[in-house]
Amino acid sequence: MLAMKTTITSRTRRTIAIILTTLLAAVLSGCSLPGIYGPAKASAPHEPREIDLFYVTDRAPDSDGDGYFSSARGDINFGTAHISLPPGHIMGRHEEPSLLKFETGHDANKHIKLLDVARMRRDDFAERLGDAVAASPEKKLMIFVHGYNVEFPEAARTVAQFAADLKFNGPVVLFSWPSQGSLTGYTVDETNAEWAQIHFQELMTALLERIPVQHIYLVGHSMGNRIIGRAMVSLANERLESDMLRFREIIMIAPDIDTEVFRMDMAPRLARTGIHMTLYASSSDRALLASKAFHGYPRAGESGEGLVVIAGLETIDASDASGGMLGHSYFAEDRRMMEDIYALLQTGQRADQRFGLEAVDTSEGRYWKFRK
Repeated sequence: MLAMKTTITSRTRRTIAIILTTLLAAVLSGCSLPGIYGPAKASAPHEPREIDLFYVTDRAPDSDGDGYFSSARGDINFGTAHISLPPGHIMGRHEEPSLLKFETGHDANKHIKLLDVARMRRDDFAERLGDAVAASPEKKLMIFVHGYNVEFPEAARTVAQFAADLKFNGPVVLFSWPSQGSLTGYTVDETNAEWAQIHFQELMTALLERIPVQHIYLVGHSMGNRIIGRAMVSLANERLESDMLRFREIIMIAPDIDTEVFRMDMAPRLARTGIHMTLYASSSDRALLASKAFHGYPRAGESGEGLVVIAGLETIDASDASGGMLGHSYFAEDRRMMEDIYALLQTGQRADQRFGLEAVDTSEGRYWKFRK
């Protein structure tokens, strides 16, 4: 979501900072990806459950800390991250250290923990990812692009948990771009998200040319949708139609994109590729209201009067979903959202077929909302 050269005055900068801090400081991470609260806990295992997550990042290595990769720009790195879920992990719960419990570090027996990272050469990464895709039932792959204010370890922990809780039966790749991981880093994050688009496009090209994948699912949250949307528009201009149809779904959650730019340019271009697209939007998303105040115009992830309803896009109004204090993480904190994304990814059902949704017909077209 929410440096680059700018001509705005110091007073304007202070005003912007006040707006963003007031609206966003209620949580520790603006567009970070908290866990998804779901059904009752299953029988608890006695040991942490370990998960391997593929990653591609254009962050520079973190030579001074234990974050593995920093918030600075760098060369493209490939590898796997090794993450553990604690014993008794509840589907959708993002177990993190609590200051109220005087917890200062990640304990594998209590929290989701990034255990280590194994960096790999490009060719070795392609071979291992290709083997994982070939071993999946339908040769499928999911790629997740995080949003603003997310550091690498947090992104790795949450995407691993997200994929595990969805029981996605194929490899998952985290594309992590150099977000600053701070509330005040919004403008730098915007610039870095734009800078990272070409690298994401290169990754998509490599997948098409080197990996035997037949079903690619792209999931973006907040500012990460800019990277996916713009890169895929460019990719469609270069690839055959048959290549683009290997992308089965683009899921855009709370996209922090100018509404009119999305409605008039990005969404129609993406729709012409033939890729199914799903947009989740909310009028309760106060983080996007902060972005609206920053930019002066509505965002595509807002609903209400500005809800984007166009041909080739299935729009879900998720305003009734719970999403924390800012209402921005509703995809990760409402069981109905979890069930809907599960049905979308696991069964391929369209919105009219998914039981938890009801259709709303308007003069502009049909959209859906959650059943009461």
